[in-house]
Amino acid sequence: MKKILLYLTISLVTSTIAAAGTGVYRTAITLKNGTQEIYPDTLVKRFDYVKTAGNDGYVINVVKTDGTIARTIATDSIVEMTYGEMSRYEQWAGDWYLVASPNGEANEVGIMIATTVSIPYHAVLPAPGTPDYGKYIYCHIDSMPHRKSLKYDANFKLHYSDQGTIAMVLDDTTPLTAMQYTGGPETYAYFDKTHTYYFGISSKHEGGDTGGRHMYFVTRDLSDYSLVGMELPITWTEAALDDIDSEFTFNRNYQIHWIVALDIPYSYAEHDEIGIIDIFASPRLMRKPWTKPLVEE
Repeated sequence: MKKILLYLTISLVTSTIAAAGTGVYRTAITLKNGTQEIYPDTLVKRFDYVKTAGNDGYVINVVKTDGTIARTIATDSIVEMTYGEMSRYEQWAGDWYLVASPNGEANEVGIMIATTVSIPYHAVLPAPGTPDYGKYIYCHIDSMPHRKSLKYDANFKLHYSDQGTIAMVLDDTTPLTAMQYTGGPETYAYFDKTHTYYFGISSKHEGGDTGGRHMYFVTRDLSDYSLVGMELPITWTEAALDDIDSEFTFNRNYQIHWIVALDIPYSYAEHDEIGIIDIFASPRLMRKPWTKPLVEE
């Protein structure tokens, strides 16, 4: 195994020299869990192959250009490592930010305080050869921002098209996480100074309280204002993808509602919704955290 990895390192260096000036090159690592990590040369300095502290195996440390370790991967979890020019599809993998404005809450004089948050997420691809490859990007948020400091992870997908569109999949069939929400009524989004978007169990929900506290990202159907799952598309260009400062903004008419529901799948018509944890306006995807412009738009 060590000889193979040493040879791979030599091959990477040789290929980089041969490919100079032809575009961005990357290392793709396919894992046994069915996903593929993408590491562009512009962000990675080297891959260190080391024995674990307990001497029970080996890992690869992905070392960034600033010398910090971006990720540590156990060698026995790797199916394949390949090197080549990065595709437009692969450019959506890696570390990104979901930037949006949460609903906020009222201050001591009743004025709603609005902020913009940059939610870091890590994106991987489906393994090559699987049905989702070339179509979807899998995104994971370690911790959703929450005014009461509750910690919940979240998973969502992006639907990719090489025709210049990508869409955030707001999925009402699969919860964001296996965790269930445990916050009380006061932890939901604030409607005004004293009221939150906690609705409780509807008397119209068949079966009453099922015990489920599942979380979803959904949005408003503008035709009847029901909460539904759908895909929010945005357009992209090659120039925008190559610009690290680009903001890929979704249709501002749609907000992302982070809700709690009783059932899987979620159904607005069946009165599943218990409440809204937060409402994110002006959602967009960025490679860097959002910073307030010097001049307001």
